[in-house]
Amino acid sequence: MLLQRLLVRRFGPLPGELMARIGSATQEQIERWSDRVLDAANLENVFRS
Repeated sequence: MLLQRLLVRRFGPLPGELMARIGSATQEQIERWSDRVLDAANLENVFRS
C-alpha cells in the first residue's frame, strides 16, 4: 500500500499496531492520512483525529 511505503520512507519502520490500524482503515481515513504525510513532523501528527 502506498501510504505504508510513504510512512516508512519518511519515519522509518512502523509499529505493528499502526500497521493493523492502517489495514482496517476506511478509504476516507487512508486519503486523509496520505495528505498529512507530506507536512507531518511525526507519526502522531499523521494519525491525529
